[in-house]
Amino acid sequence: MHLMHPPAEVRVFSQSAGLIDGVPVTAPLYVDIQEVIIAILQQRAQQMGGPALVTISDDRYGGTIRLLIHPDGTTEPVD
Repeated sequence: MHLMHPPAEVRVFSQSAGLIDGVPVTAPLYVDIQEVIIAILQQRAQQMGGPALVTISDDRYGGTIRLLIHPDGTTEPVD
C-alpha cells in the first residue's frame, strides 16, 4: 500500500469540535464530530485513490487510535 500523503493528525476536544492537521472542524447540532472527521478524511482518501491513515487523539477519553479510512468510508484500526 502506498500512501500519497503523510498521516492526518486529528485532535477531538468535544462532541462538536476538533482539529484536522491543525485546521478547526466543527459538527452541526446533533451530529458527532467523529462523523464529520470521517467524512472529511473519506473525501481525502477518494482524492488520493486509496486509504487515508489518521492518528486521532480524543481528549474526551484520553486515548489515541490509528485508523485507515477507505474511499468508501469504511474504517479499520491500525496496530
